[in-house]
Amino acid sequence: MSERTSSKYQLLPHCSTQAKDLIIVATCDGASSTGQIGNEVARRLTKAFPNQVRMCCLSAVGAGSKTHIDIFKNAKAVIAINGCQLMCASNVLKQKGIGITYKITVAKEGINKLPSLDFDEEEVKRIAGKIVNDFLSKFIGNQSQ
Repeated sequence: MSERTSSKYQLLPHCSTQAKDLIIVATCDGASSTGQIGNEVARRLTKAFPNQVRMCCLSAVGAGSKTHIDIFKNAKAVIAINGCQLMCASNVLKQKGIGITYKITVAKEGINKLPSLDFDEEEVKRIAGKIVNDFLSKFIGNQSQ
């Protein structure tokens, strides 16, 4: 990647080589409002806690990618953000023998699952704040979101 390109983007830690130092996040990215909230929360946590939290490809885990399964198995901790009661993120991880350190289901937090790719900004902030307060603040120390 050229200097010009890399300065345009916030580059993430390379999860396959740094997993042991990272909290890896698996999230729903389903075609519903709650799935999109989960994905946006994972994005924001990854950006807010650089070099500590990193979302990683759940689809690759589901497809059986040994590299991605190993990333999750070698992680310092694993967060699963489920969009709805189907709990796809948690179930994919469990099916691949990956332990989950913290999990949350957006639709069980008083947020209605809607057939929409749109989401409410306040709901994203609330779910991200809950993850920070319930887990991240205790795991990596009190840092601003």
